[in-house]
Amino acid sequence: MSEDNYWKRRAFGTGLSRRRLLGGVAVTGVGAASLALVGCGDDDDDATPAGGNSPAATSGATGSPTAAASPSAAAKQKGGTARFISSNNTYDTFDIDRSRFSPVAVLFGYTNLGVMQWQSYKDGKIAGAMAEKVEQPDKQTFVFSVRPNLFWHNKAPVNGRAATADDIAQSILRNKGGKLLDGTEDPNFYRKSSFASVDKVEVVDPKTVKVTTSRPDPFLLNVLAGAYTKVQAPEAIKQFEKDYATVTADKIIGTGAFVLTEFAAEGKATLTRNEKFYTQVNPDAVKYLPLFTDQSAQQAAFEQKQVDAFTPIQNAVLEDLKKRLDGKVQEIKAFSANPQAGTYYGGAKPWNDPNLIGAIFRALDRRAMINSLLQGKAALSGNIPPTQAAFGITEKELITFPGYMEDRAKEEAEAKKMWEAGGGPALGEIIVDIPDIWEGLYSGGSALITNQLKKVLGNTFTAKIQPYATITTKIVKQQYGNGSNNIWYGWITDITDPEPTQLNYVQYNSSQPQFAQFGVKIDKVDQLTASLVAEFDLGKRQEGNKEVNRELLKAYGAGIPYSLMGVNSTLAWNYYHTAEAAPFVTSHLVGTDSWFDQKDPTWAGRQA
Repeated sequence: MSEDNYWKRRAFGTGLSRRRLLGGVAVTGVGAASLALVGCGDDDDDATPAGGNSPAATSGATGSPTAAASPSAAAKQKGGTARFISSNNTYDTFDIDRSRFSPVAVLFGYTNLGVMQWQSYKDGKIAGAMAEKVEQPDKQTFVFSVRPNLFWHNKAPVNGRAATADDIAQSILRNKGGKLLDGTEDPNFYRKSSFASVDKVEVVDPKTVKVTTSRPDPFLLNVLAGAYTKVQAPEAIKQFEKDYATVTADKIIGTGAFVLTEFAAEGKATLTRNEKFYTQVNPDAVKYLPLFTDQSAQQAAFEQKQVDAFTPIQNAVLEDLKKRLDGKVQEIKAFSANPQAGTYYGGAKPWNDPNLIGAIFRALDRRAMINSLLQGKAALSGNIPPTQAAFGITEKELITFPGYMEDRAKEEAEAKKMWEAGGGPALGEIIVDIPDIWEGLYSGGSALITNQLKKVLGNTFTAKIQPYATITTKIVKQQYGNGSNNIWYGWITDITDPEPTQLNYVQYNSSQPQFAQFGVKIDKVDQLTASLVAEFDLGKRQEGNKEVNRELLKAYGAGIPYSLMGVNSTLAWNYYHTAEAAPFVTSHLVGTDSWFDQKDPTWAGRQA
């Protein structure tokens, strides 16, 4: 079958080129002379759709709607409250250093600056955030200058004081140390490995911090620009660290474009303009409504202009709205930031047997899930997803690997043989945890998955609907395996960087803390990932990551068996001008890059 197969035609068949959908970005480390990262991709055009990701930046539907470049700041109108759909109750903690939940990253994108930030994923450009500038006198030294006139939100205990170099220094040291204030090692500091190269952090003066690395690190600025590496005030951490799991608005205090003024755990939130932000913030506020699993309510709210964007799951609904609202709305296509997969612990029985985990990997019918659950709006994904296409293997090669082949009869027969060879029938009932919001969005998805597995492998597979917080806790405690006949399926943590090198090292290298959650040691992957995180040559990193991808596929995902990447088709009213479209968390761009054209005809009738 050609590379232009049925699911790709559905994803790319309406005038949206592959490069436009993926963002077309591959990035390399930052040199001493410039903050612009290297961008590359295929040969399709560079144009970006005039819209953006689906709202709410949830696990599976990410980012506030973002789109093409808009006018200069002076030409953008101030005013108007943006209204989007939240991901309902999917918040693990309001300590961003210890979270990996996309909705938390979205909130912090509005409220907290990182040291650096992605200015453009499409162009592969990182710029200063809390740091106005960075100088790199040599490959192992980074000097950050804090922006003047940058202030913390006026909330206790920080009370609106000026941001300092010490704030940045303490943030870097906390992530590197991975410890609570009482000295306890905490495995929930998920970015600890990414800060391993940091050797010294020195506060030169109140507005200057110098970071020295133990080796040349091509990725330190990428790490500091990540969606989860936002700077928190040291005195806020001191007061709230033991209580960050109680998610209330008072605990989020940042230097960002918006202040979180209202929050309810079910997903209702209000963020108001930070009037002391260092540059113009266009919207008056941002509001979120917890309607994520209720498509009918979302549609009604969109048609009544109570929300500014809507992502229909059903193609029929999408096409009907496009027809009825022709000329009044824009359609925005982008990959989700969150791949669909599930994880298991392969360091102990039962899932340390390659036959068993390989059988499950092959028994899942990815094309059926794409067609039945996602209405054809998805692409197959290996462990390096399509959003990082310049570093992964082609789809043509991907479908030659077990689990992705077109011959379902062969896949199922081989899966059954492997299951029996590994003693699978003797395991009895297998529990499949399914996230509650995933099942809420894809009604019947749990039944589809468990029926597929039962049909092919013969055992009883029973779905258990669980909150994401429960699933994450079980992952950290190695409870998907380690003697438990338990697996799970849903959205996994969002992709935060257009390049996979750093994530591959953190997740799959057996020397890294996160590896303990998955436990599938592959010597070649250890060697490759260790060399790639120190490699400055982009071409070598691209080819090396492709080899990593192949080795992971041979190991049936090596603890993280990717399956597919959804494509979001979002409708937004024409009055809403947005930031760049990208399959990443982009809420940090909403305040400065999005705005409402209050003279557009579609603005009439919008709720004040």
